[in-house]
Amino acid sequence: MNIFIICLGFCWLLAGEANAFLADTVATTVQRKSFSTHDEEVTFYDKKKRFATLRIYDKAGLLLTETNFKDYKEGIRQGFAKGFYPNGDLYWIADYKNNEKFGEFKVYYPDGSIKRREWYRNGMRKDKHCYDLDGNEVEFYEFSGEPMFRGGEYALQGYLRKKLKDIPPAATEFYSFVLLVQADSVATLHTFKNSSFVTLQQLADIIKDMPRWIPAHFDGVPSDRLYAVNLMFRSGNVYLTNLATNMGNMAQTKKQIPTPPTTPPPFPTTRRRQ
Repeated sequence: MNIFIICLGFCWLLAGEANAFLADTVATTVQRKSFSTHDEEVTFYDKKKRFATLRIYDKAGLLLTETNFKDYKEGIRQGFAKGFYPNGDLYWIADYKNNEKFGEFKVYYPDGSIKRREWYRNGMRKDKHCYDLDGNEVEFYEFSGEPMFRGGEYALQGYLRKKLKDIPPAATEFYSFVLLVQADSVATLHTFKNSSFVTLQQLADIIKDMPRWIPAHFDGVPSDRLYAVNLMFRSGNVYLTNLATNMGNMAQTKKQIPTPPTTPPPFPTTRRRQ
């Protein structure tokens, strides 16, 4: 009898803990945000708003992409992410584990035939193949890429040093501005902030004389993309903050302005909000 009572009490405790767990985790909420070029819908599956699914729609309400997260605030993807063609067919699918690609990444042609297959383990690519419409393997190319200053970041830093050669030796400041690198390789000024050492005219000259960039691309197609330039002025010189490895704690502690997120490629689909 005593054993029965003890078991009954133990089951009651387990039931209470289970109910408390469910109360914390089962709390589905939906948040929506509207932007000039697209809309976002986030479905949260717990009260702490960690587990979530992000769906991005065009302005007509047609689904573009769908991504799952284990921690939305920290941007940690977990599980499948998908993109869709205009007819609603699957365009690409990737699997993530702790925000790193894991398993197979596949891209399809509009007729459903395979266009690309890549295999990942812990974020490291282990194998890669690209195919034409007839299924023949072709030369591999990267699926997507960010805009790049020709010659890389050190070349960009050298260009900015020439343009800002009159920075006072006593100047100590962090400065950031954001470029829109267009698909035609031309960079334009997107956003900027005031500075004690950089005039608007200097910034305009930097943009006007800037060499053409290598634009961002998505599945072989050039696309517009935002690019944040984070600078540090120190001892009369100009540094890109991510290259300033020898500047002590000043470079280490300053939080950079991240490159703003951009919309996915404009592939409107027939999948509408439910």
